[in-house]
Amino acid sequence: MKTLIATALAASLVAAPQAFASGTIDDAKRAVQIGSDYGISHFHSIELEDDRDDDGSMEIEGWVDNEWFVEIDVNNDGSIKKEERRKRADGPWGLSAAEVADYIDASVKQGMSRIEEIQINSRGEIEVEGDNADGQELEIDYRSGNMEPTRVGRDDRS
Repeated sequence: MKTLIATALAASLVAAPQAFASGTIDDAKRAVQIGSDYGISHFHSIELEDDRDDDGSMEIEGWVDNEWFVEIDVNNDGSIKKEERRKRADGPWGLSAAEVADYIDASVKQGMSRIEEIQINSRGEIEVEGDNADGQELEIDYRSGNMEPTRVGRDDRS
């Protein structure tokens, strides 16, 4: 019994840093790479933190071609957990992988150290949500094609 408890404790201590690390800047860039490798050409959203169970998984949405919109749920090891495809007639729109990476970098320059979500709407409004190094929630808004924020909102959760 003591061995079982010790093993469970050791496993939880090993897993804790991985769970805490989700949402890092590297995770956001990794999500862009996973989406690109999958074939997404126009990103709609990347969600790195699941409020129900933050296990390092991510959700990526975007266009894989001119007719198919895809939503993929990715495990923390990069494997695809779930895939949904819908045929749409409104044509691809969103951000390229390079543009998403640029907005990640612009958000870091504004003080963001953890990213929870990046999304763009059909009007070209981009929102990056996350935290700064002090644990303050940041919401940074941009207009497509401009790396200067239109708004930086801070919220102290402590």
